[in-house]
Amino acid sequence: MNDRNRIPIIITIMVILLIMVIGFTSQQRERLTPVEKWIGDFFMPFQRIVSQGYYGVEDQIRTLIRSSEIKQENEMLKEELHHYQSELIEAKLNREELMELKNLQQTLNSIDRSGFSEPITANVIANNSGNWFQMFTVDAGERKGVGVNSVVIGSGGLIGRVYETGNTWAKVISIIDNSSSVSFRVLRDGDLQGIVSGSVDNELSGYLFDPDAEIIVGDQLITSGIGLYPRGILIGGITDISTSADQLLQNIEVEPAVNFNRMNKVMIINPKIYEE
Repeated sequence: MNDRNRIPIIITIMVILLIMVIGFTSQQRERLTPVEKWIGDFFMPFQRIVSQGYYGVEDQIRTLIRSSEIKQENEMLKEELHHYQSELIEAKLNREELMELKNLQQTLNSIDRSGFSEPITANVIANNSGNWFQMFTVDAGERKGVGVNSVVIGSGGLIGRVYETGNTWAKVISIIDNSSSVSFRVLRDGDLQGIVSGSVDNELSGYLFDPDAEIIVGDQLITSGIGLYPRGILIGGITDISTSADQLLQNIEVEPAVNFNRMNKVMIINPKIYEE
């Protein structure tokens, strides 16, 4: 028998053996035949390699899919975080603005505004160079009734006066400017009066008319109502007291009630003569 005739016979035998193996292994039996054991032992290493490769590839695919999902989740979380941060900043700004307006209203309530118009609210839109608001610009002008020498009040107390106006803007000079002077009275004792002025160093200082006036550090000063400013606006508190060389005056240093390093909103009031 030549090789060509042997090949079909070998194939036939292998098919028969395979069918027999399938038949044997398809039945649930407690014991395996030697042939089944031999076949199991022969193919087991290959099965282990194939299984390990399959599960390894499966793990890698799952890792890639999970990484993509994690990346998408991170992007979504970043967007949500940015959204919440924006809302938080907006809420904080709204709260700060509300508090500033509330403090402005409290300041107005303590002022004798007889003879003055209803307040005009304005935003600070620019200031002169430097950290101190000696001179600055607000977004309310002649169209809203703001005029030269309109009184400007901030959160906590007196800011200054308007010295120049346009249709939609006005420029303000504050009491810490060296060209400003304000007549005051001591809140604790209205009979004690004097004058405070600004300086080139943005410091507020002044003196009392009575050299024997009994004042103390911490005394609060308010506008006296003499001159431009209405009575009752808080100016600041006394931080230092000294006597002049000739013993004729008591000099004082004053910490302003308004923070002139940071201002956002102001209120402006006018003598009613502007409305006539």
